[in-house]
Amino acid sequence: GGRRMPKASVPLEDVECQNFHRWLDARNIHHTHIPNESRSSKKDAYIRGRKLKSLGVSKGYWDYDIYLPVYDCENRVAQYVLVKIEMKRVKYSTTSEDQKKWGRIYKKAGIPCAICKGAEEAEKMVLKMAGDISEKTLENIRGDVF
Repeated sequence: GGRRMPKASVPLEDVECQNFHRWLDARNIHHTHIPNESRSSKKDAYIRGRKLKSLGVSKGYWDYDIYLPVYDCENRVAQYVLVKIEMKRVKYSTTSEDQKKWGRIYKKAGIPCAICKGAEEAEKMVLKMAGDISEKTLENIRGDVF
């Protein structure tokens, strides 16, 4: 194997998410990031976490809801396919039991989903999911055809 990357040199999940968001935005892909992070011991974060839980925020719910377009024969968006991405750091991250549970729920609901280590892997996965929908979806997302 290669050299071990020091933990401090591995981009944080937030950085990966920002890069992935920019990539999605550049392709006009409708998406949202679910602000579900509550891994802080600070009092305000704890209070915010309790409030979100009281509103129905669910532990382990994945980071991204992404709506990939399905085109009709006139190249108009006829419908969307929801796909889910859970973002992780390239190294030094784990998948919680709650995240694994949600992954099983998405699969049973027929929602394509993937846990990705870094923005680059997430981008490749979205392109794969787009290709699974149709060649037209993949072409439009890759930017080959506008």
